[in-house]
Formats: sequence, structure tokens, C-alpha cells
Amino acid sequence: MPEAPPSPIAATARRFLALMRAAAGGRGLAIAAGLTLAGSLAEGVGLLLLVPVLHLTGIGGEAAPDPRALVIGLGLYVLLVAAGAGVVAARTLHVAMERIRFVDRLRGDLHHALLHVAWPQFQRLRGTDLMHAILGETGRLGMCHTHFMTLLSTAATVPLLLALVLFLSPTLTLVTLGIAAVALLLIRRIGRSGFGVGVQIGHASMAMTADLSDDLAGLRTVKSLGAEAAREARLIGRIDTLRRLQRVQIRTQAIEQAALMLAAALVACAAILAATLWLRLPLPRALVLIMAFARLTQRALGGLRVWRQLEANLPAIHLYDGLLTRLQAGVEPPSAGAHALPQFASSLVFDKVTLRTPDGRAALDEVSFAVPYGAVIAVTGPSGAGKSTLADLAAGLMPPTGGTLSVDGAVLTPERLPDWRRQVAIVPQDPFLFHDTVRANLKIAAPDADEAQLWEALEAAAIAGFVRSLPGGLDSAVGDRGTAMSGGERQRLAIARALLRRPRLLILDEATSALDSGSETLVLRALEHLRGRCTVLAITHREQTRRAADIVLELEDGRIRALRPIN
Repeated sequence: MPEAPPSPIAATARRFLALMRAAAGGRGLAIAAGLTLAGSLAEGVGLLLLVPVLHLTGIGGEAAPDPRALVIGLGLYVLLVAAGAGVVAARTLHVAMERIRFVDRLRGDLHHALLHVAWPQFQRLRGTDLMHAILGETGRLGMCHTHFMTLLSTAATVPLLLALVLFLSPTLTLVTLGIAAVALLLIRRIGRSGFGVGVQIGHASMAMTADLSDDLAGLRTVKSLGAEAAREARLIGRIDTLRRLQRVQIRTQAIEQAALMLAAALVACAAILAATLWLRLPLPRALVLIMAFARLTQRALGGLRVWRQLEANLPAIHLYDGLLTRLQAGVEPPSAGAHALPQFASSLVFDKVTLRTPDGRAALDEVSFAVPYGAVIAVTGPSGAGKSTLADLAAGLMPPTGGTLSVDGAVLTPERLPDWRRQVAIVPQDPFLFHDTVRANLKIAAPDADEAQLWEALEAAAIAGFVRSLPGGLDSAVGDRGTAMSGGERQRLAIARALLRRPRLLILDEATSALDSGSETLVLRALEHLRGRCTVLAITHREQTRRAADIVLELEDGRIRALRPIN
């Protein structure tokens, strides 16, 4: 007979355990297991010690109380309980810190892969999926870590309590376990696995996060189109879907929990009746046996409840693993090391450079030209001509699919792209500013820059006067993504940030498009001072920028239509 396919829960649990071992190492799990076992032993021995202690009290009329022995017995019991409590406290702290380290490791791995993924692979991903995985799904996996450690504690405690009740009364234990087994079989028909619903909850939550992020990023567009009602209805639909799935999950858990409580009560009643009326156990032994059964039932029920919660959250690993695998598959190759790139000082050469999109379309088709160091080259052409693609290739964000780029005769292989980017600064059409101060946004490009260098870059980008007019100067906040500034101010600040890197190649991808003619003149005058010390590649539609260039390259449909010197 063919083998049955592996359970999706079992396979997912194995992957989760592998992640736990990788994050915590064998030592962390071993410490947790050791503390759990020690706490369970203390609990079991403490219960067992109650039998002679209760005898010493004279309960049941079997013997007169012995005060001295009773004090000693109770003292030993308290010491055992105190030791167990100390172990439990140590275990709680250890497990909590292991959980934090586990989640930090998961988030760190995703973030590391995100920062090192190749640009073309990143462009195929949805940013909100990454945010949801890093913040949401890792949180669910952190809950799984807590659930697993609770199950580990249950797995260590239940056998010890079971051994204790077997020692106290084998007959009663076997009868009670038989009743409990029948009850659990009936309960399994009532409850159902939460794994499938957990998968759906993960996808529904991700979709809701994506819509909410789109609304925040595109609120201006939403308002201008009068689409508030449509977007609100869309998000309400997402919330309704998520709530419906959560209701299914909670209802299943509630029904199963109620059934478990009823079964536990029936088993406890059966145990008490059997102990007192049928087996006629001595009262001290019967009391300890009932206490042990109560602890055993509590731990077993708690373990079943936690298992259901683990089932519901384990599917988060599929979303996490899926994104991590896609990111790691697209990670850039390591730096060239011994074959590192020389400093750009002569020419940047495009030799029959081609870039094809995943659908086979040529964004650039056998483009060849050379840019001498220190020159200013303007790249023009209609929308879709390939200008931004050329800028991305020149910036080292991705390798061509055909032809070669070379710097001073050294070919820009994929391994050399990270080295090349250290010599390049790029200012896009819609520059990104971090929700921080002007100073922080500048120093991310040059952490060691002093205040004089910051002002020098601001002067070069024709924005120093504006920054001086701000209440906090360099320490003024720019708002979320720079919303406290106008489009032109954001672009000039981004140019200043780029200049702080002292790049060998400065790429302006429509960076002056939002500037008025006066500001553009100031920026171009500043760039004029860089001529001979820095190569400038400007993607532009502005005639003023074209006139300032040494070379004008005109693109059309991914090919060079014209290439001519101006100055």
C-alpha cells in the first residue's frame, strides 16, 4: 500500500521546531526542558509527601497527631513547594526571554533578506506583505513559541502525575483513564482542527493590512477621486471576512472547551465515588489522590486547549517561510572581494546593454555609449523610452540581461554591483525622506559628516536658506515621508543628501522636475561646480538642464535615437 501523505500540521510543526532550534540553539531548549522537569518533580514529590503528612494530622482516626513530626513534615512540604515555585519563576523568565529572542531572530532574518535582495526581485513583491510578515506573522509565531513551551511543560508534568496516581491506586487510575479516553473520543467528534481556519485568517489579515496601507499612502488620490465610500466599503468587507473566520475559530474552541470541562467534572465525580465507596481508600490517601487527579485533569485540559491555539497560529509559518524563501532566492551575490572595483576616474561604458522584463519585452535594446568622468550627461526621451531603466542600470541596482557595463575597463558583474553603488548617489523623481529631522535625513548618507559639511551640501542644493528659516533648523522634523515640506523642498534636500556622499556618479532621475525655474537654476549652478569632480547623469525633460549638459542622449523605445555633445 502506498504511504499516507504527511500531515500538514506535522510538517509545519517540524519546520517550526527547526526554526526554534536555529534561534535558541540546543542550549536554550535544554535549559527550558531541565527547568520544566525540575518543577514537575518538585510538584510530584510535594503531593506524594502529603500522604504521610496527612496521616500525621490524625485524619481518618488511624493515629493520634504527632505535633513534632507534623511540623517537620509540613516544613518539608513548604520547602518543596517553595523550590518548585522558584523553578517555575526561573522557567517563566527563561521562556519569556527565549520567546523574545525567537521573534527578534525571525524579524531580523526577514529584514536582512529584504535589505540584501536584488532590486528586480524586490520590485515583484508587495511591500505590505513584507510589513505584515515582519510585524504580524512573526507575532503569531511568537505565540506558537509560548504554546510549544507550555506543551513541553505539560508533557513533563502529566507523566509524573500519572505515575503518582498509579502508585496511590492503580485500579482507580485505570478505571478513571478508561472513562477519560471515552470522553475524549466523543469530544474529538465535536471539535475540529483549527489549522485550516488559521491559514485563512493569515491571508485575510494580510489582505486587510494591504488595503489599509494603500489607503494611508494614497489618501490624497482617494479624496481627489471621491472614492472614500468605496475604499471604506472595501476595508469593511475585509474586516467582516476576518471577523467571520475568527468567529468560527473561537466558536470551535469554546464548544470544545465546554465539553472538556464537562468531561473533567464527570471523571472527577467518578474518581471520588470509586475512591470512597468502592475501593474504600484511607482518607489521607484518598484526599491526595483526588488532589493529584485534579492537577492531572487541569494540566491535561490546559494542554489540549494550548494545542488548539497552536494549531490556529502555526499556519503563520507558511506566510513567513514563503516570503523569506522568495527574498533569499533573490539575494545579491556577495561582494567581489579580491576583484573589487577600481574608483571611477576615466569612463563609464555601456556596450550593447540590453534589459528584458520578465515578459520578454526589451526595456533597453543594445544601448552603447560612453560617459567620461566629470561630464554632465542629460538623458531625454518620451515616457516609456527606457530612461529610468538606464538610470537603474547605471546606479548598479541590477545587472543587464545582455551586454556589459564597465567602469574604467572593469566589467560591472553582479558581484561588483554593491562596490559600485558605494561610488554612486541617486536622487529619484519622488525622493524618500525618513520620518525624522533634517539632520538625520542628511546623516544617513554620511554618518560622520560634521555640521559644516551638512551646511555645505545644503548650500550646494540651494536649500540652506529654507532650512535656516525652520524653527529647529537642522533639527526640524520633515514629517512622514517629508510631508512637512513641498515637493521642490523634498527634492533639494534629497540632492543635498546625495552630495554628502561625495559620489563619483550622481544620478538625477527627474530630480529637478518639481523645481521652479529659479530653484532649478540654483541647483544647476551648484552642479556646475561638480563638473570635473563628479559625473552627473540627469534624466530630464527640462530644456534648462539639457543646455547645462556636456552630452545629450535621446532614447526612444529602448534604443538610442540621438547622442550628441552640447558643450
